[in-house]
Amino acid sequence: MTSEDFSQPETLIVSDGTDSATLSAIRDGWKIELDVPDEKDENKKRLLEAAAQAIAIDEGGRLEYWIEGVEISDDLVPIAAGYTPYRDLWRLSRPLPTDQSQLVTRSFTSTDLPEIVSINNRAFSWHPERSDLTIDDFEKTMEEPWFNSNGLRIWELNGTIQGFCWTKIHHDLSPIQGEIYVVAVDPDLQGGGTGTQLVLAGLNWLHVNDINQAMLYVESNNAAANHVYNALGFEHEVTNRAYERFIR
Repeated sequence: MTSEDFSQPETLIVSDGTDSATLSAIRDGWKIELDVPDEKDENKKRLLEAAAQAIAIDEGGRLEYWIEGVEISDDLVPIAAGYTPYRDLWRLSRPLPTDQSQLVTRSFTSTDLPEIVSINNRAFSWHPERSDLTIDDFEKTMEEPWFNSNGLRIWELNGTIQGFCWTKIHHDLSPIQGEIYVVAVDPDLQGGGTGTQLVLAGLNWLHVNDINQAMLYVESNNAAANHVYNALGFEHEVTNRAYERFIR
C-alpha cells in the first residue's frame, strides 16, 4: 500500500489503487473516510492501520473514524486495527406538527452574529466540535446552500439575545426532513424550560414551511438534552459511533 499527497497539510490520501482512506485535518487531529468498494472487513482494517502508519510518518497525532448506523458487529474492524470506541451520536426523529412554543422568536440578521457566537461558546464549552467557534466559523456555515436566515430563530429578552434555535431543511431526503441543527441558551437561563421552548419554536417554523418530519443529533450521554427530546416525542432512530487512535 502506498501513500499519496503527503505534501498537502489539510488532506492525506492512503491508497492501494483500489481502496483508499482520506484523512482530513480537524481541530484535534485527522478524520478518516474509507472508500472500499467491495466492503471487505479485511481491507477496511488494512486501511485503518495504514492511516495510522501515515500519521506516524507525519509526526503522529489523533485519528478519528466514524461509522454511521452502527451495529454491534461493526466494532470488530476498528478495534482490531487499534481504534477505541469513544463517542455515540444519536439521531432522533419525530413527526410534525407539535405543540406551539411559548416564546416569540424572530429571523436572524447579520448584526446578531457576535451575540449568538458568544452564547454558543458559553453553552457548548464542553462540546468537541461546537466549542470555541469564531464569527468566521459561523459565516462559513452560513455560506452553505441550505442556510436560511429565517430558519435561524432568535429569542430576545428585554432587548438582549438569550438563545437561538438553528434549523436546517434537507431537500435531498425523500420525504424532505427538517433538522434542529443547533439549540443554545444563555447558561444563566438554563434549567427553566427555555431550551424546550426554543426547540418547539424551531419545530413550529419547520412545519409552517411544509415539513412533516423532524430530526436532530444528540450525544448519547447528554442526559439533560435527551430528557428534553424524549419529553418532546423524539425517538431514537440511528446511532453513529466514533472511534479514535492516538499515534505518538
